[in-house]
Amino acid sequence: MSQVEGLRVALDMNEEWQKVAGSKLVTGVLVVRKDAVENDPEAFAAFMDGYAASVEAANSDLEGTAALCEQYGVVAKAALAQKALPQCNIVFETGDEMKTDLETYFKVLYAADPASVGGALPADDFYYAG
Repeated sequence: MSQVEGLRVALDMNEEWQKVAGSKLVTGVLVVRKDAVENDPEAFAAFMDGYAASVEAANSDLEGTAALCEQYGVVAKAALAQKALPQCNIVFETGDEMKTDLETYFKVLYAADPASVGGALPADDFYYAG
């Protein structure tokens, strides 16, 4: 923010979403085919363990994560990423917590425009509970 004079954070989208929806704001998800999980559950479990570790590292090793963000072109400069990462709300959710937050998100989208979620809310088998 120091690169642009007068730039400020006007509001926290996570806080605002919590106020109106009563859940966490979902901005990214992992999508996987059911048969891929069923055909190799051990590999999927290992992937999920790595995913959780990656999220933990992104939140605890800001310097290293920021360097990777620059290296892979996510942002132009690591210093910018290092300032931004604490505000990114990078989380790893599974099970009931994940399902509740996603269902709430889909319901808000559906209420605004059913076409935004394909015309119908997902059935329970859409979610992977682990």
